[in-house]
Amino acid sequence: MVPKNILIVDSVHEDLTNRLNAAGFHCEINRTITQEEFIVAEDKYIGLVIRNRFPLDRRVLDSKKELQFIVRIGSGVEHIDLTSCKERGVACLSTPEGNAHAVAEHCIGLLLSALKHIPSANQEVREGLWLRSQNKGHEISSRTIGIIGFGNTGKAFAKLLSVFGCTILVYDKFKSGFTEPYIQEVSLDELCKKCDVISLHINYMPENYHFVDKNFIKKCTRNPIFINSSRGLAVNTEDIVDALRNKQLSFACLDVLEYENVHLENAPLQDWEPAMKELASMKNVLLTPHIAGQTYESAVRHAKIAYQKIINYLEQQDC
Repeated sequence: MVPKNILIVDSVHEDLTNRLNAAGFHCEINRTITQEEFIVAEDKYIGLVIRNRFPLDRRVLDSKKELQFIVRIGSGVEHIDLTSCKERGVACLSTPEGNAHAVAEHCIGLLLSALKHIPSANQEVREGLWLRSQNKGHEISSRTIGIIGFGNTGKAFAKLLSVFGCTILVYDKFKSGFTEPYIQEVSLDELCKKCDVISLHINYMPENYHFVDKNFIKKCTRNPIFINSSRGLAVNTEDIVDALRNKQLSFACLDVLEYENVHLENAPLQDWEPAMKELASMKNVLLTPHIAGQTYESAVRHAKIAYQKIINYLEQQDC
């Protein structure tokens, strides 16, 4: 019997390897392998499980003729050459459902922190200040909240928001006809015009580079809170800084940054761009290190979803 080898090059919950091994696959784990090392490695793998270890370009795919499928743990496949995958008959699977709820909860946390002045008030109390009237906040129920991109995370965020009784406006470039009773579908211009909060939930692709820039911000008439938990390259950081400085935006909550590398890591402090330095110095900015989807629970869900998608794909090939 020909071994069904699968290489795992990034962190994934052990439930995936346990399930695959029990199903007759042979899983190898190498979380330090580089792109060059993978290219010269033996061509014996039918599957590759990856997050962001290295880009999967034409050269990589050419080196592995036996490869049948790639599993991207999480969402966002901008580092995978999908055209080359299609040409070679390599399936590209991903698990965006796995951390949708985690991202949604993180966005709720960011939003509450901004509306209730929680980070700044915490720091003030530690410094001996007791500024009650200056920290008077807003309730989510009083806000009109816009969600751009109504995929897995956008839908999960809207579902959580619906409990608060706020008005939820949704825009999606590729889909429409949503059935959720607690949302309103609108144009992008209407969303920008009417919303007190705007949350970005789009995948990164070249056409989404700097999706949010000064022209986008000019359409925002209510000085909104801006939340980005999708991809940093979708936002022009310099324009966000200008908008915060000029009060076109009242607050920015960013879990992702334009300056992240392929491993989703920000540049070292000494290499920060001027816009990044100013962003980090602003009191009306809340930054987290691309952790919105990183929970213990989402890790388990990713593993279960990945396993099922692998099995479903291979069963379809046998039909």
